[in-house]
Amino acid sequence: MKKLLFTSLAIILILGIVLVGCAKSAPAPAASGKTQILFGAVNSLTGANVQTGADQKWTFEQAVADINAAGGINVKDLGKKLPVKLIFEDDQSTPDGAAAAMEKLIKVDKVDLVLSSNNDKLNNAAATVADKYKMYYAGGGGWWGDDFESQKFQYASDMFFTAAGAAEVPFQVWDLQPADQRPQRIAIMVMNIPDGALFGEGVQAAAKKHGYTVVDLDAYTMGSKDFSSSILKMKAANADALLWLGTPPDSITLIRQMKVQDFNLKYTHGWMGFWPTEYAQALGSDANYTVHDGFWAASLGYPGSDKLDKAYRDSHKGQDSVSIGMYYAIVQVLAQAIENAGTLDSTKVRDATWGHTFKGTTMGDVT
Repeated sequence: MKKLLFTSLAIILILGIVLVGCAKSAPAPAASGKTQILFGAVNSLTGANVQTGADQKWTFEQAVADINAAGGINVKDLGKKLPVKLIFEDDQSTPDGAAAAMEKLIKVDKVDLVLSSNNDKLNNAAATVADKYKMYYAGGGGWWGDDFESQKFQYASDMFFTAAGAAEVPFQVWDLQPADQRPQRIAIMVMNIPDGALFGEGVQAAAKKHGYTVVDLDAYTMGSKDFSSSILKMKAANADALLWLGTPPDSITLIRQMKVQDFNLKYTHGWMGFWPTEYAQALGSDANYTVHDGFWAASLGYPGSDKLDKAYRDSHKGQDSVSIGMYYAIVQVLAQAIENAGTLDSTKVRDATWGHTFKGTTMGDVT
């Protein structure tokens, strides 16, 4: 009986050792061998949108460098922090290019999540592909909020304003001026694409709301080299203000040709095309007395803004930017969503973003 008991105990001990050994030597899940998080980015590396794309690219790189310097992003499912690697694919400033860039990021580069481009037509094309593959697409900075909502995307988010909200700003500024100094006859020029049409509608509605008269509405073809006919139309209409939505190269061409024709307005305001540092650098003194919109400034005092502003100025010969704070915040939100979700699963990261509030970003508290 003692011999039998000893044998049984021996079998149990041996079995226990085998089980423990199996537990220790079992292959780890494939994901735990992961050494980095891959962020794809659809970006305008070439084409008409390259100058606005450059600021976005610089900011994404800066945000990722800062994340990595702080130790990376904690992924609970993997039990560790991982650094981030950025992979850019060129959207060529065209919808077809944006769709192809997204397809390549997902199927060839095998990225975990994707950061957006900065233009409606590009982002809509890329987000359509993202929906097809259920790839979360973190967007913002040039993607009109009303256009985004109308698309009903299932795997994208957007951090930007509505076209109507952005269009109203000049009129709010004018309303603060003495009545005899305000522009009265408004010319509108927009890109001949869907987001240009949406913006044009917003400007017209804002003008009517604030009691200003639109005397000319013109949709131009992107990449135009001659704006003389449009300038003549504005002159003939006795316009005293221009509200413009166009690309940076087109903006530079327009202002140069207005100067050549000695066409000086009380107020010239550009969206998107006047943002980049290249606009002021290319035009020099001809850029004086033109106004542009913006959606960020270090002086707003949001967390980390001063540091980001300094880094940008140091690398851009003292020039500042009105866009980098939002681009930086997109990456901050995505990183925090990953940590909150505890995984790199695209659907779970999306769910950890939609409807949640992220505090202390370079855009303040963002929902």
